[in-house]
Amino acid sequence: MTFSICTHVTPEEHDAGDGPAFAVAVATKAPAVGALCPYVSHEGAVSTQAFVNVRLGRRGIALLDDLAVDDALPGLLEQDEHSELRQLHGVDYRGNTFAFTSDECDEWCGHEVRDGITAAGNMLEGAETPPAVINAFENAEGRIGERLLDALAAGVETGGDKRGHSSAAILIKAPQTTAFHGLQVDEHETPVADLRRVYDAAVDASDGFSEESKERIFD
Repeated sequence: MTFSICTHVTPEEHDAGDGPAFAVAVATKAPAVGALCPYVSHEGAVSTQAFVNVRLGRRGIALLDDLAVDDALPGLLEQDEHSELRQLHGVDYRGNTFAFTSDECDEWCGHEVRDGITAAGNMLEGAETPPAVINAFENAEGRIGERLLDALAAGVETGGDKRGHSSAAILIKAPQTTAFHGLQVDEHETPVADLRRVYDAAVDASDGFSEESKERIFD
């Protein structure tokens, strides 16, 4: 019932300080997807979906301090008594990726992995969504948030969740935090479009701060 993208970008590809930024963007039919699926840190990004287990996200992100994502997440799945219900994917600062889709996830289900990017979905209209999401992110221009929104829009355009969409979220971890790095629409007829509206409003507000204010408020 969900599709998402996990990615990281270099300092040259964002304007939020030195060092890489990590991000997850996600959309689904169920309400409040941003409270359950996406997890980010300065070490990586993870999304847990299908029958969500938030421990996989929380523990997975915590383990990236010491382990590669393709070691941490498989280990957690081995300890999960209901791993056959899960879909889990992510990236880390070392350049590693991992994606898992159980055979028992609702069709269409699957994932796509490229250099530093993963996309996955279940209960989708078809197999076009994950590659379309990555293609849109790779080809988009602008801030990382704008590129994530383009990726979500591409997912919706290919069908996305076959039941429709009601919630969407973007979550970004960058060296400098800004107001538009953690946004979600919890229940809306067109959540991705509304998330873009909220994003644009947050960007406008943030751009209105002086540099001194940004350093004081967003440390």
